[in-house]
Amino acid sequence: MMSMSEKIAVIGAGINGIFAAYYLAYAGYDVTVFERGDIDSGTSGRFHGMLHSGARYATNDEVSARECIVENRRISNIGHRYVENTGGYFLAANDDEAEFGDVLFDACRRAGIDISEIPIEEFARDNPQLKNARRAMRVPDKVIRSYEFVVSVAAAAHLMGTKIRTYSDVKKIDIEGNSVTGIEYERSGKEISEKFDAVVNATGPFSGKILERSGLKQTPVMPSAGIMVVLEGRVSTAILNRMREPSDADILLPYWSNSILGTSAVVVEDPDSFRPEPEDMQMMIDDMSELVPAVKIMPIKRYYYSVRPLIEDAGEDARTASRSFRIVGEEDLDDTLLSVVGGKFTTGRLVGEEIAKRVMHHFGTVIDLKDPDLDATLEAFEKRYASDPIISRALERRGTIDEEYAGIAEAYAISSIIGGKQ
Repeated sequence: MMSMSEKIAVIGAGINGIFAAYYLAYAGYDVTVFERGDIDSGTSGRFHGMLHSGARYATNDEVSARECIVENRRISNIGHRYVENTGGYFLAANDDEAEFGDVLFDACRRAGIDISEIPIEEFARDNPQLKNARRAMRVPDKVIRSYEFVVSVAAAAHLMGTKIRTYSDVKKIDIEGNSVTGIEYERSGKEISEKFDAVVNATGPFSGKILERSGLKQTPVMPSAGIMVVLEGRVSTAILNRMREPSDADILLPYWSNSILGTSAVVVEDPDSFRPEPEDMQMMIDDMSELVPAVKIMPIKRYYYSVRPLIEDAGEDARTASRSFRIVGEEDLDDTLLSVVGGKFTTGRLVGEEIAKRVMHHFGTVIDLKDPDLDATLEAFEKRYASDPIISRALERRGTIDEEYAGIAEAYAISSIIGGKQ
C-alpha cells in the first residue's frame, strides 16, 4: 500500500461506499467516509438478505445476472463467515410458471449460472410443505448477514487509515471552477467544512438530491421502494423463488429463525417519506400463498422497507429497470466527483472496485487492488481493541449457544469504535 497526498471523501457507508473506501485506502489515498446514520443503515442494511446467483435476472437482465454470479462467488470467499450457503429453488405454482422454466433454464446457462432441474416427485418427497410446486430448479442463491459483513469491510478500511464519520450529514459538495474542493456537513449539531480533492457520491437513492443541493444536475436515479415482511419460523432451509419474470412477492428467504417475504417495487419521490400500507403486505402474503400456503398462517413479526437507487433510463418502470450499475462523472469536473447509480448488494464490491479504478486513473495511480482478508481483519481489530467492553464480552460468547448473536454485538461495537474515534 502506497501513501498518497490526495484526500478523498466518500459519502455513504453502505456496501458501495465502504468497498470504495477500502479499495481507495488500499491504493494509498487519504480517505474519509461520511454517513448520516450508522454504517449499513440505509438501503444496504434493509434488503432481504439474498446473495444473488443472478438467476432472478437471467431472463430479462443478462448483464446484471452475469455480475451477480461472479460476485456471489467472490463475496462468498471474502465474507465466508457471514454467508449461509442455503441454495435456492425456483418453483412453479401453476402451468404458466412451469412453462417459463424452459426460458429460465436456458437463460441461466447463457449467463454462466449453475442450474439443475429437480424431479418434482423427489422435490415433493423432500419438501412436503411445498407440495403445490409443479416444477423445481436449483440455483446457487445464498443468504448474507449484511451488517456484520459491511462493518467488517469498514474495519479493514479503518485499519488502513480510513476515517469513518457516522452521524455526519453531508449538506453540500463545494466546487470551484472545474474541480471539487470539499464538502460541508453537519455533525453533533455543528456545521463543518472540509477540503477534499475528490468526492464519491455513494448515497444510493439520495444521490440526486445531494447533487441538486450542490447546484448540479441530478443523477439518473429512480428511487424504488421495496417492502419486506418478516414471518415467524422457517418454511424452508433454502431460498424460494417463484418461477416467473421478476415481480412482486416472489422471494421467500430463511434468515436466522425467520422467513423474509419480498418484495415490491414502487417508484417514490422522497425516499425518506415512503410508508408501507397494510394492504401492501397482505397482497404479498396472498400472492406467495399460491406456492406456499403456510405463509397465510405464519405470525407476522414485523415489516420493513428499503429504497433502491435504480437507473432511471434503464427500464420502463421500477420492476423492469436494470439491476446493473453506472458510475456517473459530472461534466466539467474531470472525474473529481463520481456518483453511483443502480447496483445491488451482491454487486457492491464490484462497484467499489470500479470507483477506485476511476479515481486512480484520474490521479495517475497504478496499483493492483486486492480484496480484504476479513478473517485477518477481525483478528487484528480484536487485538487492537481488546479492552473495549462490548468486544471483550462478545469474545467471551464464542463457543457458547449464543455465539452467532454475539457476532452482531461485536459488529455494533466495531461500528461504534470506528465511527466515534475521529
